Amino acid sequence: DFLDAVDGKQIVVIDEAYFEFVEAADFPNGMTLLDQYPNLVVFRTFSKMYGLAGLRIGYLAGDLNIVDMIRRTCVVYSVNGIAQEAACAALGDDTNHIRRTRDLIRESKDFLRAELSSMRLPLIIGEGNFLIARLPGSDTLAYRRLMHEGIMIRPMTGFRYPNHIRITLAKMDAMEAFIGALKKILH
Repeated sequence: DFLDAVDGKQIVVIDEAYFEFVEAADFPNGMTLLDQYPNLVVFRTFSKMYGLAGLRIGYLAGDLNIVDMIRRTCVVYSVNGIAQEAACAALGDDTNHIRRTRDLIRESKDFLRAELSSMRLPLIIGEGNFLIARLPGSDTLAYRRLMHEGIMIRPMTGFRYPNHIRITLAKMDAMEAFIGALKKILH
């Protein structure tokens, strides 16, 4: 509906940085819309699912005319050969890695949902590898206290979610340590 309303008058950008984490069958896939909407571009990255954030590698897909215009008008950083090889290797192990990572994320998400709900903390849960919880007090203070406990979270006040924290989902021992530290600082 939105893409039809734009009617090709503007370039529309879809950021699919977390797309590989999506399990919902009805979740839209921007890549499937590229042929229908030549004004659409889709960004994806190897930083999230593939863990290659330090290599700063991703890609843009879209109509060749728009991609060429972006190439001519934006600062484009070259990607070194090691990053390119790492990205190709990540794609080569695509199915197994994604399945295992999704399983880990699902397990951690279910655990945190249960634990944080039992603490009566409202949650925002999406398809990515994180969830957001609203705290009864300052997210910045919680950040400092959790750091003191050796736990790093993202305070969300700067993203217009005061008193909210973003928790990246990880292996179960890290999630259990987070819950223990959170209970300690909230009581």
